[in-house]
Amino acid sequence: MKTNSLDFDAQALREKILDLAMRGKLVPQDPNDEPASVLLEKIKAEKAELIKEKKIKKTKPLPPITDDEKPFDIPDSWEWVRCKAVTTMGNFKTVNPSDIQIGENLIELADIEANSGHLIKEEIVTSTVGSNKYVYTEGDVLFAKLRPYLRKVLIAPNDGVCTTELLPIKGINTNNNFLYYVFLSDLFFNQIKREMHGVNLPRVSPTKLGELIIPLPPLSEQSRIAAKIAQLFALLRKVESLLK
Repeated sequence: MKTNSLDFDAQALREKILDLAMRGKLVPQDPNDEPASVLLEKIKAEKAELIKEKKIKKTKPLPPITDDEKPFDIPDSWEWVRCKAVTTMGNFKTVNPSDIQIGENLIELADIEANSGHLIKEEIVTSTVGSNKYVYTEGDVLFAKLRPYLRKVLIAPNDGVCTTELLPIKGINTNNNFLYYVFLSDLFFNQIKREMHGVNLPRVSPTKLGELIIPLPPLSEQSRIAAKIAQLFALLRKVESLLK
């Protein structure tokens, strides 16, 4: 079924939904929610504990966020933060080919659909792999550092290993589903465009990704935002399928 001049542009609608979400305009704020400023203190404490337990590495302090960096206003209960301040960005577990077992789940770049965050196909390791991989766990956000303009981002559906072109990222006391939508948004991508290097196969470094700024809502609101986006995206997929 073909559409007429009023073509249904699902991708433009997705981007609009994400834009509203990043600005705090997709779901109402709840004055009873613990503000993000308090959450941020909890994140700092949890991060310090993870460093003490040697689960993540201690890094140099991140530069303060200037007013010039902030692209728009966010609700008073939110905070602007650098990505690395609230995630495990930069802490990736590498596994050698000889340690990868037959039957393990495997995710390659080609397995993820651009823009939508859908897993096109599920793979398993069937023979000796030829290169190092990263270990991921179910619920991690997998972000493609190679050709990031394709917006290949995925919530890991299981435990397994993935190409080192995908970065497994966990939120620290932060909702991974919310982070997933942040990483799909124009807000994130517009910053990445300034940090990509390479002509034929442009990429962005984990260091630069960690320095990008993202909005941090209260934890309860993060869950509400992620649920609303998932609901609206599912509706868009349904309409797309009906128009095909």
